[in-house]
Amino acid sequence: MIDEKKINPNIDKLHNYFDNILAKYFKDGKPDPEYFEQTACYNCGSHEIANSFTVNQFTHVRCKNCQMVYVNPRFKESIVTNLYNEADYTEFYKIKLIPSIDYRKTVLAEKKYEQIAGYFNKSGKVLDIGSGLGEVLSVFKEHGWDCKGIEFNEFAANYSKEKFSLNILNKSIYDFDSSEKFDVIMLWGVLEHFFKPADILNKIHELLNNDGLLLLEVPSADSVLVRYYERTSKPVDRIIEGDRHIMLFSLRGLIEMTENSGFTPIEIKSNGLDISTLNRLELNNTLNLSQVNKVQQLLDDSMQGDLLRGFFKKKV
Repeated sequence: MIDEKKINPNIDKLHNYFDNILAKYFKDGKPDPEYFEQTACYNCGSHEIANSFTVNQFTHVRCKNCQMVYVNPRFKESIVTNLYNEADYTEFYKIKLIPSIDYRKTVLAEKKYEQIAGYFNKSGKVLDIGSGLGEVLSVFKEHGWDCKGIEFNEFAANYSKEKFSLNILNKSIYDFDSSEKFDVIMLWGVLEHFFKPADILNKIHELLNNDGLLLLEVPSADSVLVRYYERTSKPVDRIIEGDRHIMLFSLRGLIEMTENSGFTPIEIKSNGLDISTLNRLELNNTLNLSQVNKVQQLLDDSMQGDLLRGFFKKKV
């Protein structure tokens, strides 16, 4: 277990950078109606909310029905598309991810590969949607898999090609039209960015082999860390990113959404950095690593870590 800030020493710089970019979309600390719109729950369509909280000027609401948390009002889709296309967004990769790329590949990506490979007795074809800098896909390539990635950001796509010699398509998944079938399709921290997640899952259903595996990792609305934000509305440096993470998934919401798109969950795990983050933000790092790990393991075992990692099979 490692603190996010140790993995990403420039995280404060990154958040300050994005705060400056986003300032133009607000007036007197409130969303400018020119750039924002109202929405319902992405899972169940309900407008009823159990609670709301505002962090970094973005208001998040918790669905009274299925406990999903989502940004409302949210950016209009055209604004989000422009943000991902702007050269400024490449700073996310330059400031946060590239400095830790070796750790992300040799430690985090290797562990991710081992979990997925455990479901197979041989290599196959893998598609990584939102492949980022390519560190996860590169591990699959080293183990003999036929790899393809889709990455919307041009800088990240080019970095993946140059550093890892990967086959990366610089486009949106919406524009990916192929009869090709895959044994594994992965979305690591991606589904929470889409305005129509059900459309993405339906498309994946078409692209996945009948005995294939879908991997989804999403931020968890059930986590201790999100409950902390919900109660305090304090500025944060993990999970809550109102401009990009437009939804956080309850376990119920994740299962319902995937089942409605033709998938069966075979395993869902929780993992997170809730305690190390709170240790830094609230306790001045007074808990030692052993204490942090023990408490975090309890949270993960009870499905309250800040990430949900789900493995799904296609219903046939």
